[in-house]
This record gives sequence, C-alpha cells and structure tokens, in this order.
Amino acid sequence: MALRSRFGGGVYNPTTMFVHRNRLQHLLRPTHYRDPDHYASETKQLFRASWQFVCSVSEVQQDGDFRTVERFGVPILVRNFGGVYRAFQNICPHRHSMLTCEASGNSPVLKCQYHGWQFQCDGRTAKIPEPRAFRPWDRDNARLTPVRLERCGDLLFVCLDQEAPSLRDWLSPYFDTIENVFSRPDWRMAEAWDFDAACNWKVVIENTLESYHVAEVHPNWMDGQLPAEEHSEHELDERYTMLRFSNPTGLQARAVRACQQLGGTPIQGYWHLHVHPNLVFVFTDTFNYFATTIPTGPETCQVQMRMFPFWPSTNNPWKMGLRFACWRISRRMTRTIFGEDRTIYGAQQRGISRSPHRGVIGIREERIFQFQEYVCRRLSIPPEPHPADIATEPSSSGM
Repeated sequence: MALRSRFGGGVYNPTTMFVHRNRLQHLLRPTHYRDPDHYASETKQLFRASWQFVCSVSEVQQDGDFRTVERFGVPILVRNFGGVYRAFQNICPHRHSMLTCEASGNSPVLKCQYHGWQFQCDGRTAKIPEPRAFRPWDRDNARLTPVRLERCGDLLFVCLDQEAPSLRDWLSPYFDTIENVFSRPDWRMAEAWDFDAACNWKVVIENTLESYHVAEVHPNWMDGQLPAEEHSEHELDERYTMLRFSNPTGLQARAVRACQQLGGTPIQGYWHLHVHPNLVFVFTDTFNYFATTIPTGPETCQVQMRMFPFWPSTNNPWKMGLRFACWRISRRMTRTIFGEDRTIYGAQQRGISRSPHRGVIGIREERIFQFQEYVCRRLSIPPEPHPADIATEPSSSGM
C-alpha cells in the first residue's frame, strides 16, 4: 500500500524503517513560531478542543486535595472528593472571585476564599452565609461551571470542548497501553518536574520528535552516535506518531535484564509516542515518563513532566536495591538530556525570530513533517507547491 501526503511528502514504503525516502518540506514558516495572531488561532483550534494534562492522581491522592492550573485563559480547579475527581472553573458564581489562588493544597470543603460560599462535588452550593439574603434562590446561576475531566491510569486530563471525543478515543489506539504503564502498583509516580522555556511550544515538540540532534547535543548518550535506522521504526498517523527503537546491546540490554529480574515482561526497547498536539508518552523496560508542553505565549511555554519508575512490590533487599538503582539512573539520564535540550530551545527561537529560510526536513525528522501537517490541516494553512528540486538520494556530504 502506498500513501502520499497532501503536502507532497514521500511515498510510504512498509519495507523500510523510516517511512519516507526523500527529504521533506518544512511546512511551517518562521512566522508560525512567533506571530501573536497565529498563536491565537492555535489556542482556539488546536488546544481548546484537545485533551490537556492537569495533574496526576498521585498529586491529589487524599480526600480534599486540590490543584489549580490555567489552560488557555481558563482557570481550573481539580479536586478529590472522597476518591471522585472533579474539575471546575476556578471562579465563584457569586461575585467572580477565584475560589482559591493556591497552586495546591487540602481543604475539608470546597469553599470560596472571598465570602465563604461552599460547594458540593457536582458544583451546586452546599452552604452559604446568610442564605435569606438571596431569596428567591437562582439555582441555575449559583453553581460552579464544570470542566470535562477524564483519567488514563494515574494521569488526569481536562478538555474545554464539550463536543470533543472522549479521552479514550483521543488516545486510541494506545489508551490501554498508557493506562497499564502509568498505573500502580507496578508503576508509580516518583517525581514531577515543571520548567519554563523561552521558545514557542512547537520548538520543544519538534525537538523531541527527532533523533538527528542526538550526536551533537547528547554526546554522552548512545556513545554519541545517531540511532541506527535498522533499529528504529516510525509509525505515522494523522493523530499521532510513534518511534520504536530497539538495540539489543548496551544500556537497553541491561534494562531488559533488570525488568526480567524484577518479575516484569520487557518491551525490549524504547517507545516514544506523540499524540497531537502536545502529549508525549515514553515507555521503556524500567522507566516511563509523560511530558506535555503548554503554550504560555507566542514565544514562551512550560514543559511539565511526570516520571514513573518500574516499582513492583518486593521484600527482597536485592530487588529493592535494583529497582531503586534503575530509577536513579533513569532520572539522572532524563534530567541530563532535557537539560541539554533546554540549551537549544532559546537558541532556536532567537534564530526563528530572524530567519530568512524556509527550512528543510530530512527523513529521520519525518515525525516533524507529520506534526506540521497536522497543524496545517487543523488551522487550514494551504500547502505550498512542492519544491521541484527534491533530491532522491541526498549524499552524506551535502547536496
């Protein structure tokens, strides 16, 4: 079967590890990474209609625990009501105060900080001071505005669009996989790491979608070599892309053995799933992480990560030491790699702000092409004519 992109991409060849055989168009222009009007269109057409991460269940584990976030201009409060997780706009219907300005906490009741109005788990008022002053009672306008909230494993997501598909459909066909490997008891959230980046959100996403920078930016990872194509497999879909990398030697082989020694069933590889527009799930044999990049402006964003080591129950001291060692090694490697990537984010954004180039995408970066095609399709950006000078066999020394 042969598939061709409407943007003039290469032909899908199921016998190759990378899908395309020729270099690809860079579909987005520098202005798409800095223009306020384009950013406003992305907010409306990409993000408000998609499922967005808010926190993990582990972060609101006790009855009364809550967290507050803002997603695309909407303040949101997520709360644990005795094991039932609900999300509301963080705005009191009485006189529009934020219910709370705290980022997280625990409270016996959901109560507005201004006049003490209390609310039930369905958003209706529970108790208000001097209720006789509000007769006749306007029930419809005296309740919190709910926000769609759904769960996959230990991860909680919200959606601002009532007509969007369910979270299961959004993450299909990998919903069950994500649920299994981001859930207790075998996998537990061990660390939350959030940081700001001085770049457009797409800079971060595109960085994580390609391995072409590995040798230059991460010289101590994979012995400073590009991941071999024969060990890599790309899966490209309109809604997501997947990289599966399997190298039977080195650190990956040791992770397989560690997983088996801890009683697990290894996947024997590294899987990197990107669900458009901004959800990234990474699976390995001893460590998984979830990452999302939240736009905060045309040229700024926040990266949020949740790390999940393989943590099967055991009373064996040797196995307890092994699982802890795997976690510490994985944590250190992940933080080091993202730390190295962070040095590039700002440099690329500064280049984008002045670049006269249209950009080039190689076949190793074809997941970026798929992502850019998604953005263009959702924002109705018309495809430009495919360049006539596409080479069929680019040389290693240049064109």
